[in-house]
Amino acid sequence: MAYLITKENIKEVLNALIAAKTVYAPKKDAEDTVLFEKLVNASEWHGDSLLTHTTAKDKVYLQSERFFKIKKDKNGVTIEDPAEPEEIVIFGCRPCDARGFDVINKLFNWSDFVDEYYTKRMAKTTIITISCEKPESTCFCTSFAKGSPVNETGSDLLLTPLKDGKYLAEAYTEKGEKVISDNLKYFSEAAETEAKEKEAFKTASEAKIIKKLDLAAIKKLMEPAFESAYWETVHLPCVKCGACTFVCPTCYCFDITEKAFDNMNSERVRSWDTCMSEIFTRMAGGVNPRSDTKKRFRQRFMHKFNYHVDNFKEELCTGCGRCIKACPVSIDVRKVIEGIK
Repeated sequence: MAYLITKENIKEVLNALIAAKTVYAPKKDAEDTVLFEKLVNASEWHGDSLLTHTTAKDKVYLQSERFFKIKKDKNGVTIEDPAEPEEIVIFGCRPCDARGFDVINKLFNWSDFVDEYYTKRMAKTTIITISCEKPESTCFCTSFAKGSPVNETGSDLLLTPLKDGKYLAEAYTEKGEKVISDNLKYFSEAAETEAKEKEAFKTASEAKIIKKLDLAAIKKLMEPAFESAYWETVHLPCVKCGACTFVCPTCYCFDITEKAFDNMNSERVRSWDTCMSEIFTRMAGGVNPRSDTKKRFRQRFMHKFNYHVDNFKEELCTGCGRCIKACPVSIDVRKVIEGIK
């Protein structure tokens, strides 16, 4: 069942959620950068920006995460596991970011291996998404099979702006249904006319995304182009900063470190890493199969639009366009993959 809710009542629901759980939402910092940060009050929610500077991925897939502590004393060695994750709400993310969670969920639950650190945290996360009214020139979500400014994939609850300051609220999981049922006094039942209004909103929003890629055709070109001379020049502007990977909703490269503080205490930590780093593939003996920028640059695009498709039947990209905006030398992912030959 679909419901209606006003923007003012959304803030009431937000305050109710804040009272019960930790809520992360778009919020301006001291330098006017909009990031997903913890809310103390609904008035802190900054809903005017289309995209936050970075994604909410780090609220579930932590930038640095301790797997366990090791303590040694006269009685032997003990392993201390991390505390159980708390219940959190990610509010106000966009469909491309919500779909990013859906993409990496499959990775962390791949085959016989389940990443319990990620999956436990995701199980306690509720994602409330807001459809996009004004996509930016860097957006290309409609290039993907599940991509749209109004797509529900990865969302527990989707809010779509309608006329007169109202939003259509649609729950797609039990978590989303619980948000509505716990705050039912702020919602009213939607009529069929509102559902039609949503479709009109969807059509108008998708029409504003001017760039659409033929990803199936590009996929067919990638494997034969592995040794193409194209890679000799297209990588040259890259300064290897890794910004594209750190703002991405689907990049997941990591490093695992053993930290010994003294002879009695140590810990194992997983931290984000970037495939654009020169030392990412360097082995203990000093050998590095991707020692130059060309190979690392090629691998990034091959992984996202070729290898990941082979394994998961979808691209490791949602078309949010953050990498385009974050790149200090204006490398455009769309132009790179369209230029493959």
